[in-house]
Amino acid sequence: MVIDGCKKYMRKTCGDVLDNLKGDCYQVLVEDCIPVLKRYAKEGREFDYVINDLTAVPISTSPEEDSTWEFLRLILDLSMKVLKQDGKYFTQGNCVNLTEALSLYEEQLGHLYCPVEFSKEIVCVPSYLELWVFYTVWKKAKP
Repeated sequence: MVIDGCKKYMRKTCGDVLDNLKGDCYQVLVEDCIPVLKRYAKEGREFDYVINDLTAVPISTSPEEDSTWEFLRLILDLSMKVLKQDGKYFTQGNCVNLTEALSLYEEQLGHLYCPVEFSKEIVCVPSYLELWVFYTVWKKAKP
């Protein structure tokens, strides 16, 4: 598991933050997010931050792969449902050169159950050997 590897081999970077996956004001869950998000949404739970640590943008842009985009929208919608009004959703996008896929992701943000805004940051991820796009998404302020 990535967390175990980081605890053991990346202590200079991570320190002891991964020694305890649950604290007074946080919990790191490593499991299928869909049942968890559905349960939390049903319970009315809300969070300051939701971090999605999977590549958020499918590589394919072809219509026959629409189920991939539907799956992505499901995760985005569920995440927005458990996000506080002033909360932030963090996710990685994809390689900066995959402009069409990134544009399609940004288009998906306009199809969620609630209006959202977003920002993106392009950073060099040395282990990826390329520039990568990271997104911050939040609910639009209510008038």
